[in-house]
Amino acid sequence: MLPVTDIAASAQFYTRLLGLTVMREFVHDGQVTGCSLGDPRIGFALSLRWRASLEGPADLRGEHPIIWQVRDAAALERYRRHAAALGLSPTSRRHDDADLVSVIDPDGIDVLVGVPVRPWGHFRGYELTADGYRHSHDRPLIGCDEGTAAAGPSTPASSSPTPAPG
Repeated sequence: MLPVTDIAASAQFYTRLLGLTVMREFVHDGQVTGCSLGDPRIGFALSLRWRASLEGPADLRGEHPIIWQVRDAAALERYRRHAAALGLSPTSRRHDDADLVSVIDPDGIDVLVGVPVRPWGHFRGYELTADGYRHSHDRPLIGCDEGTAAAGPSTPASSSPTPAPG
């Protein structure tokens, strides 16, 4: 769930950027307080929740809670051109795990789409240092079993963005 300031503006942003469809809408006292966007062909949903309806502060500006994976560099370049055509000023960068294209959503959330440079099907821990994040550990420190992640290929059947671990 992404907390957003304006449900309609955010829903329009994600439907235009990622080709999603509004699949569900949630209303409380006559006010739309949330929605789920998705693509039934690839089986995922992105849920948006009106920030004012949440009990506590929820601010993800500058964060990237979801990273979408595309099939290959050509698909990433098509996405970058699409984002540019929408006037979103995409930026490209290399991360330890992926080549990424970033755009900022209406609430300042960093939306990343990438092509893995290493498989995303296993755990990898990072520590923030003065020079940025560096690989620091190969087992979760929080006690969760890494075996819950799917260990299949990192290339989806579609070149549409699909959720992938960040």
